[in-house]
Amino acid sequence: MKKHFLLFALLGATSLVNAQSFPNGGFETWIDYSFYEDPQYWSGMNAMSMLGASPTAVKSTDAHSGSYALKLVTSVSDIGGDGEMDTLPGIIQLGNMDMMSGTGTTGAAFTHRPDSLIGWYKLISTDNTPFQLVFTSTKWDVAAQSAETIGVANYEGNSSSNYVRFSIPITYAESVNPDSIQVYIANSAEGSGAGNQLFIDDLSFVTNNTTTGIEERSAQIRMYPNPVNTLLTIQSDQPIQRILVKDLQGKQLFEKIGTVEIYQVETSNLAAGTYFCELYFSNGSSERLKFIRQ
Repeated sequence: MKKHFLLFALLGATSLVNAQSFPNGGFETWIDYSFYEDPQYWSGMNAMSMLGASPTAVKSTDAHSGSYALKLVTSVSDIGGDGEMDTLPGIIQLGNMDMMSGTGTTGAAFTHRPDSLIGWYKLISTDNTPFQLVFTSTKWDVAAQSAETIGVANYEGNSSSNYVRFSIPITYAESVNPDSIQVYIANSAEGSGAGNQLFIDDLSFVTNNTTTGIEERSAQIRMYPNPVNTLLTIQSDQPIQRILVKDLQGKQLFEKIGTVEIYQVETSNLAAGTYFCELYFSNGSSERLKFIRQ
């Protein structure tokens, strides 16, 4: 009988890392725990190596830049030697969690409001299943004794035999600054990801359209009318590969995939209020625009 181990340790987070840049976003620094290695400030399922599992987060020399990249794979091993094959997904999260005991901390201390999260990935998939990256920034609410969501960003990337740059706009639900961030990466957005090999490298933040060594170049965009009643027109001088409409809480309400330079979004089904329109271009850049539904 095949068993599947899932990640339940993402609940609750006290930050260990105190950084305003992306913690070890180039995956150059790794910590040797004798039985396994994990990238510094990150934790995954590698602790299960002590029970005979193959590592799911691997230090790879197939890097976009520098010496190393993170490689996430699914492990199918006989953990504990009971004759049953056990499946460990290729997942990792920011923080220092002990996946065997479920103790530790997730996330990193962070008080900025970047515009987007960027990085490079390569995905080898036998069944064309995309990978997933989830970013959340939060602020602890003392009165409610819970973490309030400040910003969110979600991304799914498709198969590519070469490194591809991605840019994920961060949608903010609140105007205050966060006190921590959480990042979760899975080699597959669906199922165990047994056929997926994911390489991630050079994660960083973009603030005010610039970051160290990188400039986020904007397309010439027209979005009209704004405010809108029934039909929102989006026009760009660069091919748009993906269009998303989200509410202020970051919930996705609409998605259009396909290369276009002009597109009309039906808005009559939206309630009156403010929304974000996220545009992803063929050159890897992205834009986030705000519009009002009357």
